[in-house]
Amino acid sequence: MFPFLSNHGVLGLNARNLLYLKPYNPKKAVAFADNKLKSKAYLSARGIPVAKIYARVEDRVQLRAFDFGSLPDECVLKPNNGFGGEGIVILKGRKNGVFFENGRTPITDERLREHIEDILDGKFSVNGREDTAFFEKILVAHEGFAPFRPAGLPDVRIIVFNLVPVMAMVRVPTALSGGKANVHQGGIGIGIDLAKGITTHGFQYDHLIKELPHGAPVAGIPIPFWEDLLLIASRIQTITNIGYLAVDLTIDEDQGPVLLEVNARAGLGVQLANLAPLRARLERVKGIDVGSPEKGVRLAQDLFGQRVQKSQDTDDRPRLGLQESILIHGDGSTIKVRAALAPGVYERSQFAPDLIRDLLQQEAIEHDEETGLYRAKFTLGGRKIQTVVESSPINIDGVRAILGRRDLRDFLIDPSRRPVDNTVVPTRVVSDLRSVDRILSQFDRDLLVLRHLKPLNLQDERQRIIDDPLYTPIFTYAALEFDPDDVEKRLWSLSIDESPLGLLLKKKRLELVMRLEALKSRGDAARFTEASKALFGAPTAHLLLLADAALQSRIACELPPPAKEWLSAERAAPLFEEHFRRYGLHDWHVTIRDTLIADCTVGWKHLYIRSDARFTKQHVASLVAHEIETHVLTLENGEQQPYELFRRGFANYLDTQEGLAVYNQNRILPPFEDKRYGPARSVLAVEYSLHHPFVETRQYLEKELGYTTEKAVTKAIELKRGLGDTSQVGSFTKGLVYFRGQLAVENFVQNGGDLRRLYIGKVAVEDLELAEKVPGIKAPLLVPGFLRRKDEDK
Repeated sequence: MFPFLSNHGVLGLNARNLLYLKPYNPKKAVAFADNKLKSKAYLSARGIPVAKIYARVEDRVQLRAFDFGSLPDECVLKPNNGFGGEGIVILKGRKNGVFFENGRTPITDERLREHIEDILDGKFSVNGREDTAFFEKILVAHEGFAPFRPAGLPDVRIIVFNLVPVMAMVRVPTALSGGKANVHQGGIGIGIDLAKGITTHGFQYDHLIKELPHGAPVAGIPIPFWEDLLLIASRIQTITNIGYLAVDLTIDEDQGPVLLEVNARAGLGVQLANLAPLRARLERVKGIDVGSPEKGVRLAQDLFGQRVQKSQDTDDRPRLGLQESILIHGDGSTIKVRAALAPGVYERSQFAPDLIRDLLQQEAIEHDEETGLYRAKFTLGGRKIQTVVESSPINIDGVRAILGRRDLRDFLIDPSRRPVDNTVVPTRVVSDLRSVDRILSQFDRDLLVLRHLKPLNLQDERQRIIDDPLYTPIFTYAALEFDPDDVEKRLWSLSIDESPLGLLLKKKRLELVMRLEALKSRGDAARFTEASKALFGAPTAHLLLLADAALQSRIACELPPPAKEWLSAERAAPLFEEHFRRYGLHDWHVTIRDTLIADCTVGWKHLYIRSDARFTKQHVASLVAHEIETHVLTLENGEQQPYELFRRGFANYLDTQEGLAVYNQNRILPPFEDKRYGPARSVLAVEYSLHHPFVETRQYLEKELGYTTEKAVTKAIELKRGLGDTSQVGSFTKGLVYFRGQLAVENFVQNGGDLRRLYIGKVAVEDLELAEKVPGIKAPLLVPGFLRRKDEDK
């Protein structure tokens, strides 16, 4: 299976122990590596970045007195001398004082005490001896790890010998590994080209794999901070004097590279990940006079990868002087500040206390009370930087910030470059599209139409409708929690330019203004209906003609309904969960609720199912195509884009979203399946509801359009929400987007459009060309299986 295994340079377990561990790793060094608390404290004091330790428990006396309430809501419980990921408990979230393991399963203080007792007894210790338990900060994976769709925190394992990083792999947690990065538990190991920092080959359970679980290739993914990771690993060997060393590092979204642990007896799976023999590499660097970690990294890249040479003349990184202007992005404005560059003095950037105070007042910076640091976003040399900074006095005239090495990696510093002119410091910059994007995104969350159109008395009125077919409901709504006139004034005050992104944001702003009008007019049938038409449109004669033709074709070819096996919400839920796992959507969950109108809908990281809904397996498959393979995947891809607009949705994105969802579900459904005709029915239902009251609309849905009694009730409520007295005519017209969008997507495909283009986020097909002109937009990470198979067939 592995041709390279015939090479005598492969390192086996016995050879590793005899040739490298015994001569190069004395017992004292091994004991140091095994003691995570001791090694991390020692290395942290010498400049190696580590995660914060919240608390430690060394014996049962401390355990009995330990207050779990003193811990933050998210942390990791670990054994000090653990091995292979055993004994680690990830605590995410807390309700009524009770933690949730991995954010899902409640774990009581009593159960935590029992687990800590096991740790103290040495159950997870590498040598079986008594141990110490400690609680550590949860690290959040850097966005560069997103292509792996990990089920936990990935890490990078680097093997170092004679100060030379000789081999490395990224270890990806999966559902099979329980969210841990250990490859022997089902994690994925992927080799890394040492010179380029790009992934090469992958394996899982000793089998080569070419694709990750969600279908993306394992090869070709760049690892962020690659040279920093190599240098840290080599520096650790210098500090610890462990001759044969494995260093496990990760990349945190705030801290950047962080040490997880050092290992003096690492496994040998790294050879499978790289399809290369480790022993041959070790022998190649044995005895070389390296001298420094920097030289060790250069040797590694020259010897074990194709080194990309850069000269000063060809290096395209921006050049900076010793002082530059930075633009600090806030909520609707940007602050211009003079900054000095000192990468040789400071690791992290420093902001003056008075600047920190000003930025906090203008919501241009966030304080992390846990670390004492500040989260900031600024532009330097035309590049956007998101980082954390420290507050520190600055004694340089006119300078209010000092930039450290962490934020200057992507720049060249030229001391001969003349300082820039900063005569006006600070200056407010009125056109900042990133700030506008964030503001519109917040308004988009605040102005959710369906949430504000859900009647307060929905449950009671629904039951009365069911009990009495002639009952006319009267819906009541909660008061708005904001002043709509003030919101509209703030929306129009935003300054937006004419760039591609600016044009998209202007369209989004106009849509939000129309939403405001709909929300203000709830309860007033005539006014609300007109606002709904402005927002979602009204049935046109052409659309009605096409919808009627679609239904007539169904009637002409109507087949007898097949026998159906009905599934309850509880039985259907695991089927949806299976598809979440298939696409690497490990933080998505299925939740059953009593108060939904629809059978199934998508919320934030949840797919909601109505508790009394019933499903067939075919219905579940079509909902997977509709909800997961459309709405969820475009949401996840939108999260990877640099602008919130791609996640929250363009103006009029619903036509494209729902049209794509219908297109995808129709690929699953057999010809003349009843569900295929739902979008066309919705068009006729909206048209009828516009001119008839609730009771007549319900009867029309049931008698003329063929809805079941239960579905007719649900659909009638959907059509009349937003009205107060439903004996009046009028309708909520959102139901048009499904058929109208279906026609638009079908037309897009018929004209040669590539559906993958619609997966970059929640875009509108008519704005696709504008969207693709926005700088920094990334190709979609996740696409449905049938689109991946198209690539394979080419």
